[in-house]
Amino acid sequence: MAQHKETAERLRHYREACALSQQQVAKALNIERSTYTRYETGKTEPNLSSIVKLSAIYNVSPAQLLPMSEADDETVHSFKDNTRSSIPIFQLSKDERGLIAMFRALNKDKKKQALAIISGLCES
Repeated sequence: MAQHKETAERLRHYREACALSQQQVAKALNIERSTYTRYETGKTEPNLSSIVKLSAIYNVSPAQLLPMSEADDETVHSFKDNTRSSIPIFQLSKDERGLIAMFRALNKDKKKQALAIISGLCES
């Protein structure tokens, strides 16, 4: 259960660092918000597929979402202190951040489709 708690804290940290709501992340993962909430409370742990998608959404490696050693933990705290000033995503609107989170959760083919649709919309 301690490992669940560590993962839960990391998930909440990175979600908040990206200024995303639980609903936005759940939508990007194609799961219910209540399921994602259980991830952040440590009641359940996301499967490997979800960890990979979450790492893409938060733009971190999957290893950064899993329990770490104390030395690695210092990196997370350093990131927490510097995140808002160093990542331009915080200059985006809530809708833009949500769109980016959903895009990052897509596989390569779906990303190509999404970009084609957006390109078409921009040409109109």
